[in-house]
Amino acid sequence: MAAKGRLSLAMTTTIAKQWQLPSPPRAHSLPSDVPLPVVQILLARGIDTAEKLRYFLDPPQSLPYDPLRLAGMEQALARLYQAVSNKEKVGIFGDFDVDGVTGTAIVAEGLTSLGVQVVPYLPQRMVEGHGLSKAAVENLVQQGVSLIITVDTGVTSIEEVAHARNIGADVIITDHHVPHAEMPDAVAVLNPKLPGGSYPFFDLCGAGLAFKLMQGLYQFYGQPWASGLLELAALGTIADLVPLVDENRYLVQQGLRELANTKRPGLQALYRRAGVETEGLNAETVSFQIAPRLNSAGRLAHAMDSFRLLTTESQSEAEGLADKLEDLNRQRRDISEKAFTLALEQVNIRYSGGLPPIVVVQDPRINPGVSGLVAGRLAELLHRPAVVVCGDGDRLVASGRSIPAFNIVEAFEACQSLMVRHGGHAQAAGFTVERDNLPALTENLTAVAEEALAHTDLQPRLAIDAQVRLSELGNGVTDWLSTLEPFGPTNPAPLFLTTGARILGIRYMGNVGQHLKLRVSDEGNEWNALAFNQGEDASGWISEGDQVDLVYTVISDRFQGPGALALRVVDFHLSGG
Repeated sequence: MAAKGRLSLAMTTTIAKQWQLPSPPRAHSLPSDVPLPVVQILLARGIDTAEKLRYFLDPPQSLPYDPLRLAGMEQALARLYQAVSNKEKVGIFGDFDVDGVTGTAIVAEGLTSLGVQVVPYLPQRMVEGHGLSKAAVENLVQQGVSLIITVDTGVTSIEEVAHARNIGADVIITDHHVPHAEMPDAVAVLNPKLPGGSYPFFDLCGAGLAFKLMQGLYQFYGQPWASGLLELAALGTIADLVPLVDENRYLVQQGLRELANTKRPGLQALYRRAGVETEGLNAETVSFQIAPRLNSAGRLAHAMDSFRLLTTESQSEAEGLADKLEDLNRQRRDISEKAFTLALEQVNIRYSGGLPPIVVVQDPRINPGVSGLVAGRLAELLHRPAVVVCGDGDRLVASGRSIPAFNIVEAFEACQSLMVRHGGHAQAAGFTVERDNLPALTENLTAVAEEALAHTDLQPRLAIDAQVRLSELGNGVTDWLSTLEPFGPTNPAPLFLTTGARILGIRYMGNVGQHLKLRVSDEGNEWNALAFNQGEDASGWISEGDQVDLVYTVISDRFQGPGALALRVVDFHLSGG
């Protein structure tokens, strides 16, 4: 049986993580000028030869891949050619997260530049929920739409696609979510996870697939695609947490260059609100400063505000929308903190006798717009899949987040008879359930997790890439870190360990002191160390002059000026403790 552990409310924020120290560097044939800490990072990623390093940094294959290798692309392009030629009105139905919004903007801008009149449609989370609906289809058809393109959704929308065709609209589906056994009767379904194609990369996100569709269309017309589409693809790819390798790495690298020089008034206005410095703009900037603001509209209001911000050419509209998103993001932070506190209370009430292999919490006071964020924090904190259930009516909605050892969408598939609908990825998925079925569903999910995680140690772990002195972060190491970017799933930001660093200063930050800023010194080298959401944990047991062991990544410190760096502390404790 998977490991269980007792906890109290106080303990939920201080569950000890086991540090996995790096193995001594093994034999390798990496270039001799690579610093030792970087050698350790590369070896941890299976890169042990100069050839593998060259392949990672500069893949020999031509990127981006030929879109015609995607099953269904030829049929999709033929239908789009018909729409362009006949001047049809095209509806674009996208999901309300950053991936869906940016993908919708990609298709809208791509088609508009070819003279097509488009009608973008993003559902309102609180009213319509996830996925294509018959009401949305009818709304689009009533506006004169004869072709609907879905973005980041639709692969399971069998009834909705059939309804569209019955009332006079064809459908092209672009969706990277896991397909079910039965497929919708669409003109084409673009999904790299489907059999029948020769596409070499399975992990494109919704915005990535939208880009492939526009790449294919422009290739069909013998025209280059607009470079601005790449910045939208990069935003969606980073925000959706897909592996940043292969073609995704290409899309993000190219897109980040575009984002640093964006001509979009909305993004420029958003940068000013978020304090984004375009010099050194990277995936971390997108993850922590840009994406949360774009996501805030879909979580708490309407994702069309983010769509308009990305696509507007009006400076005044851009400024107003950026102000609105900034305000929504502040609300999102406050609501998330309160929701996380409620979830922790539920964990302690429900699982006072010990944690099962999957945690399911339910509280009608949790806003559905932040349930995924809360589930993600629970999964990270407790190192096991977590499901957060919201709502107070007859039907409840849930968001689940997982750990690498557990495919949560497959678990939902195994229990689908108890659900109204479900969908998602291996690490992030959701479902709708009738209230009366929730107890049985929870029991079944627990049984599935018990079996799948029976031989998995659920103790939280940190796999450290390299143990260094702070002085070793010079000597070209930080330059190499920039070369290895963008960091994300499958290519995570390297984790360093420094022992015996002395605390020179302590400062609590955030609206309730939840963040911690340390000034640390090691052999005369001083750094700022930022420990987000760890202020409460540290209160009362650290003081100036203490020596601490730190596990951290190296990040840009925009508050200290261009080019400044800081340590982003993942975990720490007193030296010798």
